Amino acid sequence: MLTATTTRRDPGGVVADGGPRSLAAAAPAVGAVALAWLGQAGFLVRTASHTLLIDPYLSDFLATKYRGREFPHERLMPAPLAVADLGQVDFVLCTHRHSDHMDPETLREIAARHPGCGFVVPAADVEHARGLGLPADRLLPIDAGESLAPAAGLTLTAVPAAHESLDRDAAGHCRFLGYALGISELTLYHSGDTVVYLDLPATLGRLGIDCALLPVNGRDEFRTTRGVPGNMSAAEAISLCRTAGIPLLVPCHFGLFAFNTATPADLDLLRECRTPRTLVPDVEHHLVLTPSHASPESKS
Repeated sequence: MLTATTTRRDPGGVVADGGPRSLAAAAPAVGAVALAWLGQAGFLVRTASHTLLIDPYLSDFLATKYRGREFPHERLMPAPLAVADLGQVDFVLCTHRHSDHMDPETLREIAARHPGCGFVVPAADVEHARGLGLPADRLLPIDAGESLAPAAGLTLTAVPAAHESLDRDAAGHCRFLGYALGISELTLYHSGDTVVYLDLPATLGRLGIDCALLPVNGRDEFRTTRGVPGNMSAAEAISLCRTAGIPLLVPCHFGLFAFNTATPADLDLLRECRTPRTLVPDVEHHLVLTPSHASPESKS
């Protein structure tokens, strides 16, 4: 039986004015971590010394690919940031090869504009990443259970993800990953695309997650039978945080494609949730986190 982990102290999340472009233009204070939603599962994460992107989808690659088909992938919201807006990118983290997480156009442009940027990718997707044009010497492959320390003050642990199942390639590498990111004395967890599988709450409890970035678009027979694998629902994301003792939830993977988003009722449930504290993101603001022993930074 799964038992609840002791909940960590809330990392002082403060909603600040200005979306991704504002955060790209100005780093947070020393000791703080700021994140801005890019739409879908994408986030810009900044500290005083590091700039990271997680699963950035900033192009219309999928709209072009699927135009005229059952699921046309037309954007419900424009990209809130262009690669040209980014003055610095140290690392890009991709959770899996689906193009709304490993976007060929966005990644190629980042690689060209930021020659010092490293790309963390699942070991299962190294050849796919090379096929997209990413330089082999800038790829940082990782598999579930492995950890990286790609820069001073930055650690990364890969967690299995189940989209909707725990799939592995012929070499035994997990096809889908989440990442626990240790940065500025905080641990952020980006789940990638996943449902809540049996071992996930206990794994997250051991990792001591301060803030979870979780998909809430759910799943149903209509999408699954048409080759659109699903994720956890809003209620499941809330339950996962409660069981794993995670004090702060930032939902994602909604609002971009009409056929694969959260329902209005789900978004209302998230906005009304108090345990865990839940902050539904938008592209007009960003979130500033500080370690529990520090005072929250407010830019409002």
